[in-house]
Amino acid sequence: MHDLLILAIAPAVFLFLCVYAKDRYEPEPLHLLFWIFLLGACTTIPAALIESPFPDGVFTSAIVAPVVEESLKFLVVFLFIYRHAEFDKTMDGIVYAMAAALGFATVENIFYVLDGGLAVGIIRAVASVPGHVIFSCIWGAALGIAKFRPEQERTGIILTGLLGAMLLHGIFNYSLEVLDVSGLLLILLAIIPLGWWLLLWSIRCAHEHPASWCSAVGRGSVAGADPAGTPAAGITIPARTGPAATENPEPRGKGMFCTACGAPIKDTMHFCENCGKRL
Repeated sequence: MHDLLILAIAPAVFLFLCVYAKDRYEPEPLHLLFWIFLLGACTTIPAALIESPFPDGVFTSAIVAPVVEESLKFLVVFLFIYRHAEFDKTMDGIVYAMAAALGFATVENIFYVLDGGLAVGIIRAVASVPGHVIFSCIWGAALGIAKFRPEQERTGIILTGLLGAMLLHGIFNYSLEVLDVSGLLLILLAIIPLGWWLLLWSIRCAHEHPASWCSAVGRGSVAGADPAGTPAAGITIPARTGPAATENPEPRGKGMFCTACGAPIKDTMHFCENCGKRL
């Protein structure tokens, strides 16, 4: 029993450490991540209640479950952390989505592994638990991008990410429900590797977004930096435009937006014309 419980929880711990370690600029407070993890775990209750009236089968597995589960995990992040002051860079959407997904996946995994045994635990450790993280980080990345875009663009970006997560989740469940062994091979050899590549690509893009390094440098909290914000060897930060750039600041490129309100920023601006934030 104890061995199975450890097997059910271990994948979540491993994946949390993997994703959290990649948050190079100003890692999120662990108490907030744990809070989102717990809320994500709690969503297993309404998910079970909503899905229970539907009969077992392809429709429930490939359509109902992805829509319900991704929506509930998304609402946890959107309602409880999206507007929080700590959500101040694009990478945060991915990190908090990961926390909510692992909360949900851990509770679900415990029930499946205790009921199915060692084989089920191993399969879910390399397929279902990583799958939940990959699905949710699609809308998490969209949330991170939308936070720093103009108001009129945010809804479309968020909905695109959420629908993309539901679609990939549905393909995953359909493969297991209909294709059986070949479906499992498809998941292990294609969906999970490609999904993990997509997650790493999203993390790289999030780090390259100005909101990530401007926020970190502005607070002097770049991982590996000294108190003045000078990075250690091996860490590269783009040309800075925030408070740390006090001498000969380089001009801002096109397509820059205020990290507080999402309003467009002109090359010569030192304060956002919309909200007054110092740039």
